[in-house]
Amino acid sequence: MKRHLYILSALLCLPMLSAAQSGVAERRSALLDSIVKGNTTLRALRQGVEAGKAGMETSLRLPDPEVGFSYKWGAPAGVPAVKGVDVTQQLDWGVLTGRRRRLAQSGAGKLEQDYRISLRDMLAEADRIIVNLTYYNLLCDELKRRLAVAQEVMSLCSKRYERGDLNAIDLNKIRLNTTLAQTELKRALSERQSLQFDLNRLGGKADLAWNDTVYAVPALPPLDELRSDIETASPELAAADAAIRQEHDRLRLTRTEGLPNLSVGYTGEYIKGERHSGVTIGLSIPLWGNSRKKTAESRALLALSEMERADAAKRLETNLMKRYASARNLRQTADKLTEDLARADNAHLIRRSLELGQISLLDYLLEISFYYNARTQQLEAERDAQMALVELWQLIDKE
Repeated sequence: MKRHLYILSALLCLPMLSAAQSGVAERRSALLDSIVKGNTTLRALRQGVEAGKAGMETSLRLPDPEVGFSYKWGAPAGVPAVKGVDVTQQLDWGVLTGRRRRLAQSGAGKLEQDYRISLRDMLAEADRIIVNLTYYNLLCDELKRRLAVAQEVMSLCSKRYERGDLNAIDLNKIRLNTTLAQTELKRALSERQSLQFDLNRLGGKADLAWNDTVYAVPALPPLDELRSDIETASPELAAADAAIRQEHDRLRLTRTEGLPNLSVGYTGEYIKGERHSGVTIGLSIPLWGNSRKKTAESRALLALSEMERADAAKRLETNLMKRYASARNLRQTADKLTEDLARADNAHLIRRSLELGQISLLDYLLEISFYYNARTQQLEAERDAQMALVELWQLIDKE
């Protein structure tokens, strides 16, 4: 009967829990957006991406033409001077064929994917702080309740001491218990404040706060769903694919650059009473085999990129399985501990027994310490389960 009532009460709480989780998810999303906008490291990385793209744009134009002037004095005396003008334009096959532009585009794509990895890691760090802050919010509330109970029990014992029903040794024990409760609360408040400073540092300002006591990390999805998403949603694989495209385009450009270089221009000589002008054409001769060496190097770099992509996929699969198993096991542990603790919550019975004189003060302290330790472990197990989810979701750039 009690089990049925427990299940019924849990079902009745589901709509309120769902609404709370929906609200906390919105607040988490808004907080992460603020961090993305205000984080100085991300701004610097974004600026680096734009600078890298601008640098690639400089190679997409033909080299500037060269203009030369000459003046030759005549000899012997009376021979007219000769004036010369030469204009030469070097032609770049990479620019003319568009392959240099495609290389710049693939390079820009690689920069974007590298930034995406940094962004994902930054948001994962923020999620870790949010999980820890949620834990300390819960812990501080728990420790405040414990302190209030300890103070009430100390007041009760003080009255019993005044009546002669309690000796000084037991009174000192309960005072020490109250002091320990105050110390634990101060320590937890200090840890929470430190985490708040870390959150403000990520956001680049001092007005960010996380006061929720409901965890906001997305729940554990089916493993098959993660496997299907990971090929398209993993920043590491996307960056590896971008590197392969970049090396493909580099190889094509290298082959194009192996063609004989061509230059065209205008030349003219001017003598008093005469003028000679015309077109010049220059052609390089690939005599020493430098283009073949560059092509071989590009092929080797392409093969390396493909090997690194395969290695990244293998490592990602291994990490997925490992982190998924960890998240699932920790989730089961936290749920089991929560369920058992809900059935074995005797805190109010222990307190009532002390008030009625059914148990000694020493038995009360032992029993309540056992319960408090179990409750703390339950809070830690829930935090660890949520942290494992953060580590799992870090593999995939997906909210």
